Amino acid sequence: MIGIRSIGCRVLANRSFGVRLANQTFYRCKSNTDKSNKKTDKELTSNDANNDKVGNFKVKSTSSPASPAPMDPNSGVSHYLKKDNKPYIPKLKHERLSYEYPGLPNQDDFTKHTNEKKPKVVNRWSRYFPKIITAVVVLWGAYAIKVWVYSPEPGSDSQELLDPKEFHRFIIAHKEEIDDQHFLIELIPKFNHWQYSFYSNYESKSIWNGDKIWSVDVKQPDIMVVRAYTPLPLFFMKSEYTRSGDRKPLLKVIDNDADDYDKQGSMCLYVKKYDDGEVSRYISSKKIGDELELRGPNIEYKFPYHPLKQFHERPIFRDLPSKIEAENLVEKIKKVNNLPEFDNLTFYAAGTGITPILQVLLSRNPYRGFVDLHYSAQKPGELKPLERFLFFLEKLDRIKLHTHYDNIKNSRLSSKDVAKPESSGYISPLHLEEKEEKSHQLSPEEALKLRMQILNGDDKYQDQIINDDLRVHRYKNAIEQAIVTSKESKKPSSLSLVCGPDGYIDYVAGNKHAEVNEQGPIKGLLGEKDWDNSNTYKL
Repeated sequence: MIGIRSIGCRVLANRSFGVRLANQTFYRCKSNTDKSNKKTDKELTSNDANNDKVGNFKVKSTSSPASPAPMDPNSGVSHYLKKDNKPYIPKLKHERLSYEYPGLPNQDDFTKHTNEKKPKVVNRWSRYFPKIITAVVVLWGAYAIKVWVYSPEPGSDSQELLDPKEFHRFIIAHKEEIDDQHFLIELIPKFNHWQYSFYSNYESKSIWNGDKIWSVDVKQPDIMVVRAYTPLPLFFMKSEYTRSGDRKPLLKVIDNDADDYDKQGSMCLYVKKYDDGEVSRYISSKKIGDELELRGPNIEYKFPYHPLKQFHERPIFRDLPSKIEAENLVEKIKKVNNLPEFDNLTFYAAGTGITPILQVLLSRNPYRGFVDLHYSAQKPGELKPLERFLFFLEKLDRIKLHTHYDNIKNSRLSSKDVAKPESSGYISPLHLEEKEEKSHQLSPEEALKLRMQILNGDDKYQDQIINDDLRVHRYKNAIEQAIVTSKESKKPSSLSLVCGPDGYIDYVAGNKHAEVNEQGPIKGLLGEKDWDNSNTYKL
């Protein structure tokens, strides 16, 4: 009890001390405030005495010039300018108000439900349908104007890559200058409408076929002159390196594939510029991107029929000879069907006249016989980009190349390079019938009997056609087969073709009457070796 009382006395003493300290502080602040107020009153009294004079009147600035004007505290404006420090407490429930627009002046409860239009419903279909209709109408109008007002370019709607009756436009995709006079020009068609019917009819639509030699007419539009050129199934393979100029495009053979439309209809022209040749100078002056007008194909020569064509097709030439298939079944086909060998061919070419035989050897269905190629030129190097293909063809044992240059002594073509013709291995039944009728005058009944014997395969005439000395062997590829066949002796040629300038043709096979489109008699080197019009043709 005594301890509790002592603690209570101490607490009361502390409280009384705090009260006395607060009272003393209050009286001191009040006395200081009274003194300052008295001092201010004295200053105002002295200022009033001095302000009695108008000249000495001055307004003491109590605030900065940028501060607003003082307000009367009794006006109540300052109350609204005070910042509200009350915290924001969001309401959980809101009382929302809706407002309905009043009706029209002449509208009442009976008419507003009947005369008022329903609001338009806007959805995705109603939003885009007018735009679609507008776009269709605009496109249809543009197409109608193009069809009826602007006539299409010749050949733009053709279903054929080439047409022998009208000129088609081709674009120069690449131009390689071999020397000052020789150029190799790649052409691609300007329009692609012909591709729609190409894939389904590839056999008839493809222009590359080794069973015939064909050419195109190139027009010089300034003077309306045309000249025939033989296209080659070649194209230039390009890449980012060739487009930047780091490398030259690679010349390759068209694989005759229907999937890529024979490399989009590409072809190459081997052109020699003559000083007096209007068309050659016109073509050689063109640049990449310019256009040429072509018409064709014009069939220059078609090889004689041979029954082996129905049973066997020689594999097409490829850039890599190791990828070319071997002709393993050809000997078996000949033996089973009693078919003779294909006739060998000798081709005499000068300058750009080598293009026809290259077209035949590099196209689909290449010539199945062996080819002796005699090439004449002024100097070596005129066939620089084409020498690679000639080298591979020789390694495949398909050709034998003989070069004759004017600037090399004892190199020109002479009679020692020409051999006598060999009789054809295949004699058609019609030819046998004509030969038999000439030797023996037969009556109509005997001629009919002879014809039936030939068609039925009488042994008497089969012995003249069939050669039974055949053998069969299998090879992995054409290179392996060529190693074996190149060691075998070749039969002399039964057919010869000549192509080149007029002077060269006259020297080799006699003059050709081009004005009347006649071959003329066989003279020259071939005429001296008993060649005639039955086994010689001048291109």
